Amino acid sequence: MNTALFFSLLSGVLILFGYIIYNRGIFLGTCRPNAVSWAVWTMTSILNLMSYFVITDDILKVGMSAVSTLACLLTFIFLLGKKSYGPLSLVEKITIGIGIISAFAWWQFHSAVSGNLILQFAIIAGFISTYRSIWKNPSGESLLSWTLFTLAYASLATTVVLCGNESLPELIYPFLGLFLHFTSAFLIIMRRRSHKA
Repeated sequence: MNTALFFSLLSGVLILFGYIIYNRGIFLGTCRPNAVSWAVWTMTSILNLMSYFVITDDILKVGMSAVSTLACLLTFIFLLGKKSYGPLSLVEKITIGIGIISAFAWWQFHSAVSGNLILQFAIIAGFISTYRSIWKNPSGESLLSWTLFTLAYASLATTVVLCGNESLPELIYPFLGLFLHFTSAFLIIMRRRSHKA
């Protein structure tokens, strides 16, 4: 099997299992995310998938993003069924605003690169809420899910590098995703340790 194909498939499998474990936590009530927040994540994920595919034009590089977007959408629908609603935070409103700006930039300048690079700021802003949530209640998040998400992005970054012809815009999304997800897992570990001390 081609090495890039292996890491592409591995990233998709890891992200899928991460979402399965995350949604199991929602089902069991150990994790209580806001459906409105997940609407923001779903919008951001869809825009990222579309613009990243235009940038890379490589199914191996976007495979994990496609799986993640579908899982994100299904998580959002699952939360709607559980009637887990709440108001948008200021950070989530900023995330939506940046997402709209990125879509407008893509449309106005006919540049998926511009749209995708702007969208990365929305992804960063979205993680601020996640970090705050972990800081307040680290046991409310699944360490295993965040570890699998981190490994999925590591596999995606490996795929992009192995496929070659990578430009800076192609590298930013997987490596930023790796950093942001790793930080979530790291925060969970550190906060849990401080609670035990």
